[in-house]
Amino acid sequence: MNVVIVRYGEIGTKSRQTRRWFESILMNNIREALVSEGIEFKKVEAKHGRILVKTNKAKDAVDVLRRVFGIVSLSPAMEIDAELDKINRTALKLFRRKKRELGLERPRFRVTARRITKEFPLKSPEVQAKVGEYILENEESEVNLHDYEVEVGVELMEGRAYVFIDKIYAWGGLPIGTQGKVVALLSGGIDSPVAAFLMMKRGVEVIPVHIHTGEKTLEKVRRIWNQLRKYGYGGKGELIVIKPKEREKILEKLREMKKEKYTCVFCKYMMVRHADRIAREFGAKGIVMGDSLGQVASQTLENMYIVSQATDLPIYRPLVGLDKEEIVRIAKEIGTFELSTLPEDEIPFIPKHPVIRGSWEEFRKLYRAVFGEEPRKRQC
Repeated sequence: MNVVIVRYGEIGTKSRQTRRWFESILMNNIREALVSEGIEFKKVEAKHGRILVKTNKAKDAVDVLRRVFGIVSLSPAMEIDAELDKINRTALKLFRRKKRELGLERPRFRVTARRITKEFPLKSPEVQAKVGEYILENEESEVNLHDYEVEVGVELMEGRAYVFIDKIYAWGGLPIGTQGKVVALLSGGIDSPVAAFLMMKRGVEVIPVHIHTGEKTLEKVRRIWNQLRKYGYGGKGELIVIKPKEREKILEKLREMKKEKYTCVFCKYMMVRHADRIAREFGAKGIVMGDSLGQVASQTLENMYIVSQATDLPIYRPLVGLDKEEIVRIAKEIGTFELSTLPEDEIPFIPKHPVIRGSWEEFRKLYRAVFGEEPRKRQC
């Protein structure tokens, strides 16, 4: 294999000018991914709704590029002259290789051809018939257009043919760098890494911020972020760790007033205040949180309302409508679940009975008692 065919999805729905911009960013992210993994390549170019990566390490490249957002599928392929004899022989060679790999004596197969540009004299159905006939003549096999075990692909453009046997699906989405930056609050739990991942998938560069609760948890979060960075080609975010100075003051005052039940709401409110400051430093356009509606006490509508008052920036909650099983499934697929379930520092100040439906007015009174000033109120 000497080339990887990269296919994108919704990028192709953009206007010509916008599509070229998206393609440019996607190609830069592809180059970054290959260079970071030490995979040599000769060229990355966009042609007729495809991106072609010229490399003699096609299979290694596919393993890396399937993690680059914006890519829908990839095929390691042979690029050859668009001559029927060469197409036939290459298709048969790849078919035999796949037949051995699958351990099949008489595989069912089909040929799918696409004439992207019109220089080749035969139309797509004619190419399919000729290549299929050649395989049947030279190898024990059976054509089945619907229930097939092997699919031979042929794409023709600008006097070249690209013959492949595999189509590997990727994450899709949009290339990172096309949608600006956000700050993501990253804990050692299962949810917040998935929330950050889903925003990255939509082309957003994530700046991870962790509120320090202990060294064991911090080390765990570093490992989680390193795993997320495997999908972050195009982003430059480094983990920012904040050690809040106000925590003891808040805990002491809430104990004095016998309002420990508001501890979690206060902590999350202050987390967002810190995230707001970081976002403004970096020019980020919002804050990402791993909230799933109703999952825990701090994630009720009432409590999320209070927490949201801490910033005028948009708060994005990509998990808000997902249940725990859906979140866990994604976490396992992206490789963060096992890291998120590692031991971490215990948090001694979590109340036994946290407030479930907090009152903004009561929160304001408590805040004034703690800090001697009004909490900020989100401006609509």
